[in-house]
Amino acid sequence: MRLKKFSVLNYKVFNAKFSIDFSKENIVILTGRNNTGKSTFLEAINQFYLPTTAKGKIPVECYSNQDENNTIELEAEFVVNDETGETITIIKKYSNDNGKYYDKQNVEIKRTHELKETLDEILANSPYYITPYMTTEEIDKQVQEIYSQIITAELSKLEMEDSDVEEIQAIKKEYLELKSAIPKFLKKLKGNTDSSLSNVSTSVSNSLQSVFSNNSLQLSVYGGESTGFTVSDIVKSTSSSVLIGNNHSSNMPLSTQGTGIQRMSLIYMIQNMIEQGLMGTNNTQKMLLIDEPEAFLHPEAVRALSKSLYSIGSRMPLIISTHSPVLIDLSENHTTIQVFRIGKTEAIELFQSSSSQFDDDDIKNMKLLNYVDSYVNEFFFADKIIVVEGDTEYVAFKHFIKERGLNIHVIRARGKATICSLMKILNQFNTSYYILHDIDNHERFENATLKQQQTNCYNIYALKNDSTRIFGSVPNLERSIGLNDVHNSKKTETIHRIIHDSVEPSYIQAREKIEKVFNYIFRLDNQTSLEQPFIEIVGDKDYENLFNPLLSKKQKVVGKRVSRKVVKAVPDVE
Repeated sequence: MRLKKFSVLNYKVFNAKFSIDFSKENIVILTGRNNTGKSTFLEAINQFYLPTTAKGKIPVECYSNQDENNTIELEAEFVVNDETGETITIIKKYSNDNGKYYDKQNVEIKRTHELKETLDEILANSPYYITPYMTTEEIDKQVQEIYSQIITAELSKLEMEDSDVEEIQAIKKEYLELKSAIPKFLKKLKGNTDSSLSNVSTSVSNSLQSVFSNNSLQLSVYGGESTGFTVSDIVKSTSSSVLIGNNHSSNMPLSTQGTGIQRMSLIYMIQNMIEQGLMGTNNTQKMLLIDEPEAFLHPEAVRALSKSLYSIGSRMPLIISTHSPVLIDLSENHTTIQVFRIGKTEAIELFQSSSSQFDDDDIKNMKLLNYVDSYVNEFFFADKIIVVEGDTEYVAFKHFIKERGLNIHVIRARGKATICSLMKILNQFNTSYYILHDIDNHERFENATLKQQQTNCYNIYALKNDSTRIFGSVPNLERSIGLNDVHNSKKTETIHRIIHDSVEPSYIQAREKIEKVFNYIFRLDNQTSLEQPFIEIVGDKDYENLFNPLLSKKQKVVGKRVSRKVVKAVPDVE
């Protein structure tokens, strides 16, 4: 039963109704600035599943403005049939009490309600909730709960399923014999105690009759009958522990380790139990809620965690809140991700994946880019995104962004082939972005090189979507801002001088030209126009106009050279 939509009202920071619609994707990522409610939303989902016991009264701190006159509403819509799209809606309300469940018509779901069985099934499949600040006792409790659920599932299988495996048949036989033997034993034991209980009954009755002057008072004490034991009885009698060791010590309790190791151990245990088939089924998959999984981890561990999250997300529904772009690995298959930014009044769907569009070269490019720049996927968290080809525009644009405090992410592609791979990533998540690349129609290039550069440009334009804008530097950025060609090894040094030198006239002019392009692309100055040799590419024809005259000119030169050689060769042959 899949969670399709979840809404929160009057729960902590959410004093107005706040909803998120989930797609069929298994991995949901919530991001946003601090204090916007990412963690609170996860907490609210977990709160929906918590049992409504007498001791389960929700703390006053959970009510918006800490006002218990408000009614907390946690509304969950579930898909009960993926084929038909049938859904049900259940609302949990807290009105200064321990919480009650209602249907969409505001009728409380009690024992005879038609949704009671469905609600019980939903609550029995409560999520695993992992927070950054879990105590060691809470982690141990999670481990024990997981272990108990595994034991429960195994015992339930013994009671309900038949197996042809001889070992399982033997275990089942032993289990059923034990279950039958306990009532027989208790019956024998009961016979020895019944006589004593009868004497107790007679003595107490005589005392009561004397105190209350009523000879008809009779008190009887009976020993309880036993039908054996249940699965829950066995689970209660079991316990589990997690020990960890290293070169310096062995079999130390997990509680003695650092917070990072404790949380990662829990996450990895869940992952491996899923992969071993010990948790979750195709029909009743549990959901995993992780609040800031990157907390307390060093950068390399965060990258390793990213792979684990993809593995977990491929097997069970996963919702995380995070501030770390590193958790999203561009080289992985992204057909499972949905990303939201939590705002004050709404959740904005930033990205929702579609079918995978990547070939082997794309995956290779993404892996290489991840090694070189692990924060390339920060685009998931930015308001605006631009992909640039080289170091010069990257350094310059980053300077202007920092100087003005803008939420713009610059991705340095380091080549046109990688630009294409990045465009596929961005297109898959249905986002808008800008491209700034060198046209590379350089007059010093040979004919074959020019044709290859033209093909590279065509490949970029072929991936353009309706919200993409593509800009070109003719023939490259350095020449476009009035400099000569700069060797790759000198580009960073040169652009740094351009940005910070306030004396050299050529550098001042170059800086002004870059800033004008920056302002025009992001529409920061309505008075700024795009000046040549920069160009906005609006069609294939633009590339033709930039390359064909140069290709034609070089072809004529080659033709003349060939003609002279042919004329000279004819007399020799005769």
